[in-house]
Amino acid sequence: MNKLYLLGIIGLAAFLFFGQSSKMPTATLQVHNETPYNEVDGSVGGRCLEDKCLTVYVAPWCPACKSLRPTIIDMAKTLKTEGVEVKVIVGQDSQKATEKYATSYPFPVLLDPKGEFFSLTNQRGVPFFMVSDRKGNIIKKMSGGITDTQAMRDKLEL
Repeated sequence: MNKLYLLGIIGLAAFLFFGQSSKMPTATLQVHNETPYNEVDGSVGGRCLEDKCLTVYVAPWCPACKSLRPTIIDMAKTLKTEGVEVKVIVGQDSQKATEKYATSYPFPVLLDPKGEFFSLTNQRGVPFFMVSDRKGNIIKKMSGGITDTQAMRDKLEL
């Protein structure tokens, strides 16, 4: 019985250590762009062009995502001026619903209606935030959020 218990603990430890990727997953998603906004492609994850990148994942049906939208918009605008690349992904709903929700952002967002990128992240809920570096290493992850922009930045170490 003790051996079985020990094997279970070793298996859980191995899953927690190896099952959690410390690298940003990569994908190419559809860009929803209502107005021209610099050059935006559909790539997300992997290496980033700046010292830090923020990836935000939200869903149209998520009440917390809706309440955090003003904070996300404020952070994205501010961080862009500070040289931090920000990509917002709207997913886990129909194509029509993700496109409609994407219009509530004043800048281009990426669409993941089938949740393909979401499944690569090993996250369990939305909204979630991931900060990565130039090499694609995940520096910070956070589920949920804080409606105060500065408090959110502090939590994400941005």
